[in-house]
Amino acid sequence: MRYYYLILGVILFACHEQNKNKVSTAELMKSREIKKVSEAEILKKGGEIGNEILQSIQKMIPHFVKADAAICESHNWNALDSLKKAYKVKIDRVNGQSEGNSELELQLLIAYQYNLENNLKPTASVQKLDTKTVLFAYPIDIESNIYKYCLDSVSRRKAELWSVKIPIKEIIGRL
Repeated sequence: MRYYYLILGVILFACHEQNKNKVSTAELMKSREIKKVSEAEILKKGGEIGNEILQSIQKMIPHFVKADAAICESHNWNALDSLKKAYKVKIDRVNGQSEGNSELELQLLIAYQYNLENNLKPTASVQKLDTKTVLFAYPIDIESNIYKYCLDSVSRRKAELWSVKIPIKEIIGRL
């Protein structure tokens, strides 16, 4: 009788493991499934991802940039590194002196500078940067702690933006 329970237990265990393998295989097949998506769908989803990231950044700012201890260099924010890894994106704070800006980022800086000078409400920009990347850009709010504690009076009149470069592959994976 003990052997009967032992054999039954081995069979049930083997079936349970086989079901786990089927689930893993099904997930793998779904992740490799060919999807046909339009550029509009990619940009829409890129905007959604960009907004999620921007909301997380907005929550970080008060922790890193405050009157008594401002860490103004965003590349020193360890939480920003975690965000980059979680979303598999590149996040930068861009201004006129930043190195390695794309032509599109420079054009957006000019547009945001115009908005800043004319007291126009800032809006996000979602555009295809190249064949493999979507750029989500959002101007840094002049009421932000970054402007209050990290910029001198001259720099406060210059536009800055958050640049989030999202691989299209990651966007499609989230559709």
